[in-house]
Amino acid sequence: DAKTTQPNSMESNEEEPVHLPCNHSTISGTDYIYWYRQRPSQGPEYVIHGLTSNNNRMASLTITEDRKSSTLILHHATLRDAAVYYCILRDHSGTDGAAAVQYLPGGEREGI
Repeated sequence: DAKTTQPNSMESNEEEPVHLPCNHSTISGTDYIYWYRQRPSQGPEYVIHGLTSNNNRMASLTITEDRKSSTLILHHATLRDAAVYYCILRDHSGTDGAAAVQYLPGGEREGI
């Protein structure tokens, strides 16, 4: 059973990169790593996914060579990026393992 773990919260200053880590030591070779975010009072929003490291306009996903951990990088985080970020493993059987980390800019901290 694939499981992920993440810190409860992260912080940074505006316009600086934010690195959101995710550990998934039980990942299989066919599991994709998906990241979603959920802003207050909104549904989840897709950010990025990959079997290996990947980039898009919103973020970068770096995956270690052994695939046991990954990092979502928000290159120029702003207040609009404040959300709960979910790291999810998805395989072809439809089984998911998920964890969440809340990113609060400007030094605010809050547990989930």
